Amino acid sequence: MSKRARLAWFAAVAFVAIFGIGNLYLWIRESLDGPSWWAIDYQLVVDAANRLFDGSPLYADPKYLYSPLAAVLGLPLTWVDPFAASVTYAVLKVGLAAACTAALTPRWPARDRAVATVGVVTCLPFLHDLFLGNANILIVASMVPAVFGASRFRNGVLLGLVAAAFPKPFVLPVLLWLLVWRRSSFLGAAVAGLVATAGAVLVAGPGAYVAWTGALAAGSRYASVFAGNHGVTALVPELWAPVAAAVALGLVLVLWRRGPRVALAWAMTSGILLAPYAGTYAALPIALALPAVGPLAPGFALAIVAASPIATTHPLPLYAAAILLVSIALREPILHARSAGSVGLSDPSG
Repeated sequence: MSKRARLAWFAAVAFVAIFGIGNLYLWIRESLDGPSWWAIDYQLVVDAANRLFDGSPLYADPKYLYSPLAAVLGLPLTWVDPFAASVTYAVLKVGLAAACTAALTPRWPARDRAVATVGVVTCLPFLHDLFLGNANILIVASMVPAVFGASRFRNGVLLGLVAAAFPKPFVLPVLLWLLVWRRSSFLGAAVAGLVATAGAVLVAGPGAYVAWTGALAAGSRYASVFAGNHGVTALVPELWAPVAAAVALGLVLVLWRRGPRVALAWAMTSGILLAPYAGTYAALPIALALPAVGPLAPGFALAIVAASPIATTHPLPLYAAAILLVSIALREPILHARSAGSVGLSDPSG
């Protein structure tokens, strides 16, 4: 990397960090002065676990839309101090981000790796998930071995377990990418998810999963304009269905006709436009598109990072659409053999 390019990356990450830390300060001050929204999504899981333990209806709270497995996994959390556990959860997420960044930059100089880590843990989508106590960081971290590791059964297990507990629309495109380019990892994710779900059925009962389907159907009310929604439905609700259909078709065509790097950019980004609603934290998977598109178009990767502090808020659908459209123009070798050795993503730094 040239001195000029290194300076440009430093400036972009500095902007990301200043913007992210500034927003974090505002969130903390708002939570101290008024109703706190620290770890509110984490608390949803704890409350659901309490209802499961008490035998109350699991989906009595309409805001809880995670699977029954999340409530089962949350049972031990009902025995610990909520605030201490939420802080521990946040620290764990920072550790996961640092570990994933290190794994994806194995041959980078220490200072470049440090800059990358700062960029990840101070970006707005990461901090938004951290403050809310959401699960996107866990899901994205579990994607790293599945996507960037060799195509092995065990590399998909973590993704399958986490996705079964916290199923979100952006996971589906990634699973489709794995099906095309990492079939053994896809199998590991599928089997792990099914086994974990079967265990949750034994604990929570099949009725909990029936109730979950009803809760998801009722959750369509969030496909509207509301504070925190930055998806297509926050801009023009009527356009969400045709946009989602067009993006889904485009995703299938890209997976079929393009190489793994361009396809991965689509897999990591398209979920924003497929989801009926999307918060700022929904942009977090885009971080895993950077190692794929960076070697093809370093300037494009830099632009994704530099624009993120503003673009991951209200312009989020436009940001996602721009990434999808520009990535189509990237040129990468056409790979006919869909095997782990031909994908060329095991060393993202190259």
